[in-house]
Amino acid sequence: MLFEEEDKAYRRALDKAMEYLSLRDHSSGELYDKVRKKLEDDHAAAAAVARCVELGLINDEAFARHRAKYLLARHKSPAQIRAHLAEKGVDRQIAAQVLEELFEEESPADAVYQLLCRSYGRKLAAGRRQNVIAAMARRGFSMGHIREALARWEEENPTEEEQPDWEPEF
Repeated sequence: MLFEEEDKAYRRALDKAMEYLSLRDHSSGELYDKVRKKLEDDHAAAAAVARCVELGLINDEAFARHRAKYLLARHKSPAQIRAHLAEKGVDRQIAAQVLEELFEEESPADAVYQLLCRSYGRKLAAGRRQNVIAAMARRGFSMGHIREALARWEEENPTEEEQPDWEPEF
């Protein structure tokens, strides 16, 4: 009788896990938390997640890599990406490895520069440089990356004072 109840709980947990996975990818930690909260059975939730991992339906590293690329495309800082992955239940070591690989391809300064061009150009042109620096720092970017991106932005977008007074003759 006891085994039947455990088996039923395991089957319910596995069904719920499959339902969640049919909607989108999840990390093992996130899926465990969702199933455990829904069914209030720690053992069955853990067994269901273990079975999903065994079947290859959950891959934390692939999930973290995909999620980090998505967040980087949305101009998130490394700190924001790391926090988001931790919130989704991704192991710290996996998150660190994925971020290291991701930022070999693209520097965080590039993400800051893209944000400057997209959202903060007017403020910089209006002379509100300190406000922009503070906003980037609140987003979790380091001062080194912010300075690098600002130098690049200022080089490519000289102020009126820096532009030459003369007009070329044709």
